[in-house]
Formats: sequence, C-alpha cells, structure tokens
Amino acid sequence: MEQSHPPALDYSQIPEPLREIFETIENELTWLHGRWIMYRQLFGADQQTLDLLNQSAPTFFGMLQFLWLDYVVLEICSLTDRPRSFGRDNLVLRQLYEKLDREAYAKLVEQLEQKGELVEQCCGKLRTIRNRRIAHRDQRAALGAYQTPILGVSRKDVDDALVAMRDYVNCFRMEFLGSEMAFDQFELPDDATTLLSHLEAAVQNRKTQTDAD
Repeated sequence: MEQSHPPALDYSQIPEPLREIFETIENELTWLHGRWIMYRQLFGADQQTLDLLNQSAPTFFGMLQFLWLDYVVLEICSLTDRPRSFGRDNLVLRQLYEKLDREAYAKLVEQLEQKGELVEQCCGKLRTIRNRRIAHRDQRAALGAYQTPILGVSRKDVDDALVAMRDYVNCFRMEFLGSEMAFDQFELPDDATTLLSHLEAAVQNRKTQTDAD
C-alpha cells in the first residue's frame, strides 16, 4: 500500500544546505510516530483489545507485536545514529546540528547540543538492543550470559526516545518556521482502529452463526 504524504510545506526559510535534510527527517519522524501510534492502538490499549486480537489470530498478532516493536527501535536508531560512518554521511538528526553555521546560529547550536545530549541518553538503551539483538546477534546475550536483562524494550523506552527526538527537531523547526510539528498527533485515515473494528465485526458475526447452529 502506497503511503500518502502530509501537505507540502514552505521550507524556503531554512538554509539551503539543510533544507532537504530537514524536510526528509521531518517526514521520516512523522511516519515513525504514525507507526508507533498504530502499535499502541493494537498492543498498548486495553485488555478488551488484546482479547480481541487473541480471539482473532493470536499467533499472528503475537509475532507482529515483537516484529513491529523491533522495527520501531530500528527506525529510532537509524535517525539518531552517528552523522557519518565509513566515510559517508548518514541522514540523522545530528546533521541539523553538524551543518549549521556556527556564527550565524550560535544560540540554536547551543540548544541543539543540549537537546542532542538528551536524545543520546534516551536512545542509548535502544541502540544497545539494536546492536546486540536486532541488527546483530550478540552470542553472550543470546546465550543469556549477562546477569541483568538488557535486550527487552518497554513502551516507556520508546516514548521517552520519541519525546526527545521531536523536541530536538521542533527546536530547529521553531527557529526557521516559527511553529512546531505535532508529531504525536499524526492521524491516518485507515489506522489500527479500522482493523480492530473489522475484527470485532468478524468475531460478532462468528458468534451469531455459532448461536444459530
């Protein structure tokens, strides 16, 4: 299914070297929030929703829950990785800091540096999980050699990371566009609630047929 995109915005006030970088990062972060919102709709709602998933396809939704969470972790890490690796630039949040004119935007540079420290703090655990379990298979971790669990992801871990990331991006956005993006309010016409309504109708229909037999 092809993704639609948010309405076109005027990014002309952003310095040219950073314009396309910011626009792409903002779009990526928007969709990351959209995917996380749908994850929460499915797996972080209430017991009634979880019961519905278990009544419909428990094995499928059980696997989907872990795959979806790992994918969100990968996306967070890919947007907060080092600005370059193996001699090539990476499209990451830190590029908004690295490529700024230090003299012209001294205050913004200082703000991004401070907010970048929080991003690193919030994403550090997720990056460890990405490196040791998702993207690579750390042998000691896989064999349970560590005394404390380090490879589990909580919803709070992801929420904290997303808060720090959007605060960082909105700091940059406010400087040049004079407004913030409500990433956590991103709405989709056909989100997970659409699927849940179809599942609920199917379960009710199955019960009706069973009672009729």
